[in-house]
Amino acid sequence: MENSYEEIKKQFEELNERQKELKCLYRVNTILKEDSLSLEEILSRIVLEIPNGYRFPEICKAQVLLNGKDVRSPGFQVTGFRQAAKIKLQNSETGEIRIYYTGPVGTPDDVVFLAEEQKLIDTIAESISQFITIRQFRELMKDSLELTGKLNIPPGLGKWLSQNRLKENEIRELLSTRIFFKKGELILKQDANASYIVLMTEGLARAYVEDLNSRCLSFKIIKPYDFIGLSSLFGKSSYGFSVSAIVPSSGYLIPKEVLKKTADQNRDFGYRIFDWYSRNFNLLYHKINVLGNKQALGRMADTLLYLWEEVFDQKIIENSITRKLLSELSGMSNENGVRILSELKAEGIIQTGKFGIELTDPEKLRTYIMVG
Repeated sequence: MENSYEEIKKQFEELNERQKELKCLYRVNTILKEDSLSLEEILSRIVLEIPNGYRFPEICKAQVLLNGKDVRSPGFQVTGFRQAAKIKLQNSETGEIRIYYTGPVGTPDDVVFLAEEQKLIDTIAESISQFITIRQFRELMKDSLELTGKLNIPPGLGKWLSQNRLKENEIRELLSTRIFFKKGELILKQDANASYIVLMTEGLARAYVEDLNSRCLSFKIIKPYDFIGLSSLFGKSSYGFSVSAIVPSSGYLIPKEVLKKTADQNRDFGYRIFDWYSRNFNLLYHKINVLGNKQALGRMADTLLYLWEEVFDQKIIENSITRKLLSELSGMSNENGVRILSELKAEGIIQTGKFGIELTDPEKLRTYIMVG
């Protein structure tokens, strides 16, 4: 009988703790729905609420570190009794929730923090991450709509400009000269004097190098909100490659000195330039490795995956990308490229139709790249 009583008592205590944790989580989520509050006000309320979800709230203190902010509950002090959960935004750690007991808890089993309490602050950390992501998205959309209306530009361009934290006067200077290109029209010419950069905003273009015999090797497909000719911003005063429009396209001509000045004065935009350089160098290193070390089948598989993942966002590779261009991107003759595409179709790895090429077995293509 005594054992039954103790067991019932233990179960009751456990249920009581779960109830406290659920109440805490509910109140935190209610706080996160207060759109009128600033982030600091929200965090200040959360650190007051979190201790109520713990076994010993009277000696429990909370701290939230987030993007340089350090918000603590009253009477906070660092002790050896600590529990923590990371706050992540876009897979990067941007903060942490820390829980401290200001004195020994004196439990019979010597367990300071329960596993369920760890789950509690992990869930709260995730809720804070989701809240910040949604708030940032709303602010971005608001800024984007304001720019779109004020400057009479497409919504997609307004969103891109907002993401790069460009000021209105900087935008007006960068977007002062709009230009349009017909299908097949030259955008940049290899070895020509590099006096401007193009910001592509609509369409598709191919970047390629050519030799004295006019043989071409295409190495990149340029899509909207990418720069054309940015590699000439420093160093050589001429373009190292040519670019032509695959479909009717448009963009903005930006004088090099204007782009340099904007990058120098606007740190966020400067980081965008560094990011562009890093991604494009990685692309070129990968392309050199594939062309130099892979057989024809592996090169075509790599091209198809590049277009599918990087250019068309895992949708159909449109018919604007011709078989000839696919072969150029893969460093092979048109005849060889057509033959390999036919073999991939016969194996059921790709399907072709009036809209383009669909990848039905991308994992098989990755295998072909690996085996080379």
